Amino acid sequence: MSMNKRMDGKVVIVVGATRGIGAATSRRLAQEGAVVILGGISVERGQAFAEELNDSGGRAEFRLADLSNGDSLLDLMNGVAHDHGRIDGLFNNGADLHLLDRDGDILSTDPEIFARSLTTNLTGYFLSCRAAIPHMLKTGGGAIVQTSSLAASRGDSAMVGYCASKAGVDALTRHVAVRFGKQKIRCNAIQPGMIMVENAVAMGDALPLELILKQTAGPRLGEPEDIASAATFLLSDDAAFINGQIIRVDGGMSIPLLSNSIAQS
Repeated sequence: MSMNKRMDGKVVIVVGATRGIGAATSRRLAQEGAVVILGGISVERGQAFAEELNDSGGRAEFRLADLSNGDSLLDLMNGVAHDHGRIDGLFNNGADLHLLDRDGDILSTDPEIFARSLTTNLTGYFLSCRAAIPHMLKTGGGAIVQTSSLAASRGDSAMVGYCASKAGVDALTRHVAVRFGKQKIRCNAIQPGMIMVENAVAMGDALPLELILKQTAGPRLGEPEDIASAATFLLSDDAAFINGQIIRVDGGMSIPLLSNSIAQS
């Protein structure tokens, strides 16, 4: 079956492109005809991934992009706009998951860890949008998608920095949509459910995966390709009337489930 080419010729930047959700989305965008700019911090991994996508018939290139370094994001956006003449789409995807084991409750978490969570998970998205939007305005608009989390809208007794940063991503998303929607820039966010990316697979013994699945309406946990499908749709013209939305792609994980005995009573 041939892949839909709805992204044909669009220049799309993926920040956090070489693993998990970012890699799956980059692959899907390339399959649908986009020129994919792979932003990441590992030159070796990024260049190898770009070569893989190009060998498969896509168009991809790697460029340095570090969500904790605003200068690298500005250089990325300016460089892409200079070399390709436009930026049609931006997928902000990233979080410093290495902080999670030190990201506890408000009393136990070091303020430095909290600040680092905000820097990468929220300020990085802010700076990425800030660097890309002027180029989108020059060429008549564009689409931005950002990876949020169910943690942005659900309570948790831990991960205070991660939860706060992702809630900020949702607010940032709505701000960009309201501020620039009239100028044909759309901005939406995706809240993934439990997605079996590399770190989740590695932590399988520590994560209560069976309990999570039991509390999910669907028959399985998520794969990176599930988010890739949603992100590609939101970046495409098929989603031209969707703006400022926080969309849950979670297999029904966020639906409050009643037990059978209660539901049948």
